[in-house]
Amino acid sequence: MNSDPKMKHDVFLSFRVKDTRDNFVSHLCGCLRRKRIKTYLFDELPYEERYEESLKAIEVSRVSVIVFSENFGDSKFCLDEVVAILKCKKRFGQIVIPVLYHVDPVDIENQTGSFGEAFAKRKDKPEQLKEWKDGFTEAINLPGWSTSHLRDEEMLVNEIALDIESKLLRASRTKVMIEWSLVITNLMLEIPSCVFDQISSTRRPLYALGAMSMSLFSCLLCLVDLFHKGRVERVVWRWSLPIPWFHYPTQRSNRFGSFPDILGLVCALCQTILTAVNYSFITHNVDSPIKFSVWPIMFALGLLCTMFIKRAS
Repeated sequence: MNSDPKMKHDVFLSFRVKDTRDNFVSHLCGCLRRKRIKTYLFDELPYEERYEESLKAIEVSRVSVIVFSENFGDSKFCLDEVVAILKCKKRFGQIVIPVLYHVDPVDIENQTGSFGEAFAKRKDKPEQLKEWKDGFTEAINLPGWSTSHLRDEEMLVNEIALDIESKLLRASRTKVMIEWSLVITNLMLEIPSCVFDQISSTRRPLYALGAMSMSLFSCLLCLVDLFHKGRVERVVWRWSLPIPWFHYPTQRSNRFGSFPDILGLVCALCQTILTAVNYSFITHNVDSPIKFSVWPIMFALGLLCTMFIKRAS
């Protein structure tokens, strides 16, 4: 499974080691990795690094799987992971899949039965306990899996792996479709903007105004798209050479923004400036000295190059 450059993991597994690590989680992780799905396991790190690194890993994972088991509630480590996962779901739309491993959802929600007995061992502050309880309620009401519905563990593992694979593919395809829809929309705005700019004159000032409006809208569309992606992917500003720019937080050398994103923004910005200059000349009853704009052509060539590069890779 191909990952985006800013995401280090496809799947984050949250589980109670003594309940599921040597059986269910081991089988699930193996099944996912055989499908080339990058799966994070916290216990593969040195002990002293596990807590902090796991919370960081949650933020750079596409999917989080929470394996609720009998002793899940007595581990602060697991409880904090649930809270962090649900925060990522709210802020960034992370996919969350609960798995109930030989526990009843009613016991999780009400903290009763063997699950409740394990959670009762926690002697934390009331507000902390409430946050965890609210997390239980939210998590178990999400679409997920349970051993009570499919008792054959091998079949259950395979079904969960197929579900995760399907969700990752669907999310990837949707993202690609949205990205290219925005790119094509920008192109469809820049081309008529260029045409209107060429046929405008002191006798037809509305063409110049239309050209400037379309190029400005294209530029704003590029900026809004980049702003949204930057917010979702938590980019940070770095004063690096040769050009200061935003970077992905998990990879210092990797600058934010795909080739079509940056090319579209540069072309739209240049086209906006040219149409604004042209409109300024026309409003003063003087024909613009700029007779032709190459930015839409550069944008179209850039799109073709990107398509060939992706096809080759």
